[in-house]
Amino acid sequence: MPVARIDGTSIAYDVKGSGPPLVFLHCWTGSKRFYFNQVEKFSRDYKCISVDFPGHGESGELEGRDYSVEHFGEMTMELLGRLGVKRAVFAGHSLGGMVCLYLGLHYPDAVAGLVLLDTTSHLSGYFFQRLGAIAAVALGAVGAALWNSGFKLTKAVVAGTAATHPLAGPNPRIISAQECSKVTNKAMTLTLNQARNYNATPRLGEISAPALIVVGNADLLADVRHAGRMARGLPNSILLVVRGAGHMTLFEKPDVVNEAMADFLGRVWPPARAAAKKPKARKPAKKAAKKPARKPAKKPAKAAK
Repeated sequence: MPVARIDGTSIAYDVKGSGPPLVFLHCWTGSKRFYFNQVEKFSRDYKCISVDFPGHGESGELEGRDYSVEHFGEMTMELLGRLGVKRAVFAGHSLGGMVCLYLGLHYPDAVAGLVLLDTTSHLSGYFFQRLGAIAAVALGAVGAALWNSGFKLTKAVVAGTAATHPLAGPNPRIISAQECSKVTNKAMTLTLNQARNYNATPRLGEISAPALIVVGNADLLADVRHAGRMARGLPNSILLVVRGAGHMTLFEKPDVVNEAMADFLGRVWPPARAAAKKPKARKPAKKAAKKPARKPAKKPAKAAK
């Protein structure tokens, strides 16, 4: 597992495949492993870079308390700079989608496109999400003070139930529970507390990059209203509502998500092999210049008698 030292902590990331860069940014309490379906498919044609945010997955905690969307965005660009990536399509799930919006605003030349999965431009824009975020921050703060690495079972149960569709099978619930229970209470609380104050809604019209917005019809955490608000604000976006999915469409309905992403990427960020296959336009053949018609030779004049 490669690790980069950024801002005093270790940032874990994975790189798989070759081709145009495709960067995956995960959700709150999630990890880069959430994109296993997408990396498996798109690494055949793209250079897939998956990143763990500080305090999540296999990355270390920050020494300070800046777990903001803005800081995560800057750390992502620092990592990509070290990897020699100047331009990419960014796919972001939930918190990762908020980081994508930040990059679209502040690094437009580096953003070829955005894939926004079950995310929002302002977490506290609606009452239910605002109330839920405040409650989670309050409980997380108590947990961090009492036992920073504990309460894994509680986090697993909440992630496995609230984040998935009510009729979801066991696999999405198990994946959510396993990964989301690993995050420390400090990172969990500080990240959410700062993310709920991030608001890109007034500036969505400034993001020129093409965007694919995907949301599960039963998403409780960043519901269809959030997706619709982004679709109205982003000038170059398309919206896909996935039936039978909750907040984890990327592995609740991976085939639907992958098909939509493949279509989107094919238009805005085609793989190198597709670009190589494009036939070169033929130049019109030059018409041969017409040779001037030969004049008949003059007969010699007869001598005068």
